[in-house]
Amino acid sequence: MIATTSVSLKTTSSDLVDASVRVGSREERRADLIAELQTTRLVPAVVVPGIEHQAAAAIVQAGLPIVEYQRCTLHRRIDEHLFLDVPARTGVRILACWDDRSHRIRMHCAEVGASGLWDRIVIHFTWWEMSGRPVPVLDRPNGLAS
Repeated sequence: MIATTSVSLKTTSSDLVDASVRVGSREERRADLIAELQTTRLVPAVVVPGIEHQAAAAIVQAGLPIVEYQRCTLHRRIDEHLFLDVPARTGVRILACWDDRSHRIRMHCAEVGASGLWDRIVIHFTWWEMSGRPVPVLDRPNGLAS
């Protein structure tokens, strides 16, 4: 015998307001996290080659699904990479800068919130590199893998 449960899908206006507040709060926490990252001192970091890969968003999503990733070119030789775990209120900001003298990338890192996100990112991209650099299939328009 199979037990069944019925669920009521009634939505009240107060439910919608509560949902709206939660979304607004998440966006506010995200904005606060980014603002804090942008004012946190950057320190030299190990170079993680996969971060510069054109499919970095999909690579991050495949191994760290809760982490949001965004990349922005600040200057033709400087890219900013943000890794945000909004529910945990942790984030990492990486500046990847091309060094003309050494002819290589240099990375600087800022981390806010509970420590460990940067370590998880390094471990994930190291595993990705050791696995032959597989690129996850992109099936969503925002560049995230499923």
